[in-house]
Amino acid sequence: MCCAISPTSEVTRPGSAAILCVDDSENMLIICRAILEAGGYQVLTACDGRAALEALKHHGIDVAVIDNRMPGMTGGELAREIKRAYKNLPVLMFSDSGEEPASPAIDFFLNKKYGPRALADAVGSLLAKAARPSH
Repeated sequence: MCCAISPTSEVTRPGSAAILCVDDSENMLIICRAILEAGGYQVLTACDGRAALEALKHHGIDVAVIDNRMPGMTGGELAREIKRAYKNLPVLMFSDSGEEPASPAIDFFLNKKYGPRALADAVGSLLAKAARPSH
């Protein structure tokens, strides 16, 4: 299953934010989906950059959560492509990479070692920041 919205997320909290999780590890996608759905979000998953860009064309996404090390397209490359097409879409890099990639396309970097609660908090923070009017 490369790209999917789980049936439960489509009926949970209508109008809740939609989160795209991109990771080449199916287990990590399952974990991210469980964490974020428990927080009331709708979750779409993609197993690589190409699938993520395709999903963005067809679904309204509020935050993209991406891994860094993926085959075909790195997280940094994917973040740049996302920002090129969807300038205001918040991008959270959730990765076990040793150091944070230096890229203006990444709005927030979170190491996976900080765990599920930190992921949910970071997504919530990005959504709150995106909802605030900029002056």
